[in-house]
Amino acid sequence: MGVNKSTLHTLEKVKKDVGFSFSKNTTYGLGGKAKVAYYPNSISQAIAVFDYLTESGQKFVTLGNGSNVLASDEDYDGAVIVTKNLSGIYRTGENTLFCRAGTTVAKLLKYCITNGFGGLEYIAGIPATLGGLIYMNGGAGGRYVAENIVNVKFYDGKIHTYSNKNCRFGNKYSTMRDINCLVLGAEFRFTSESSENIEREISAYLERRRFHPKGKSCGCVFKNLSGLGAGKLIDEVGLKGLSVGGATVSREHANFIINCGGSSADVHNLINEVKRRVFCDTGVLLEEELVYIGDFNDTVS
Repeated sequence: MGVNKSTLHTLEKVKKDVGFSFSKNTTYGLGGKAKVAYYPNSISQAIAVFDYLTESGQKFVTLGNGSNVLASDEDYDGAVIVTKNLSGIYRTGENTLFCRAGTTVAKLLKYCITNGFGGLEYIAGIPATLGGLIYMNGGAGGRYVAENIVNVKFYDGKIHTYSNKNCRFGNKYSTMRDINCLVLGAEFRFTSESSENIEREISAYLERRRFHPKGKSCGCVFKNLSGLGAGKLIDEVGLKGLSVGGATVSREHANFIINCGGSSADVHNLINEVKRRVFCDTGVLLEEELVYIGDFNDTVS
């Protein structure tokens, strides 16, 4: 079955980038290239890109701000749907609003300050789009966006709206991770706060993040365990400063692996070595929260 003519017509209007560079579009600054990247700026364009790639049998990945991914050094034999132009916020109720997937954390929080919407200050400083945070139930300081989500809208050939419960949010997990789908956005619930209080809370969270390691990274590499931070566990095993090629476990925060001029393979091999040593010393098998793009060697099992 061929691609629908209407889909092709809409696709012609979508901005695209041939020879998309992962190294220029991820916070790790690493990775090869993809054949093509599409930048939809509306729900209809996003659906058209998804349908075209699916119906034509092409591999593809979705990328927001590239802040929690590691792309292979090898070129990716497929396409990328870049959602950062799929932005927008609109109010849905007295204390609710819908936020499209490509909206940045900074843009959402600016909107919250202007409109007196409190409750999401804890995500301040995360260099991500909301689609990525929704997809993996991201957050900071032991809090996660699922706390504020009413429902999530996504597309897998049909548009679905899943309640918070049906999303089965967990530790850096949502049910959308198990579905070949495109997250379109989510409805969030807020509390009424003064702009001054919201700004004060945001400033406090940004101050805490000021002490995060500098350098190119994806943020925290591993999921925290129940009652135990992955960084603390890695530190107790004595792995701060451990290096493989140009990748190093941060001496400031052991759950950060810094790209010091290395390759994706260096980072991946260091991740495996950290997992191996932690498992040998403690019997605990760490699990990555970052998302891999492309082909890598098998991780420790």
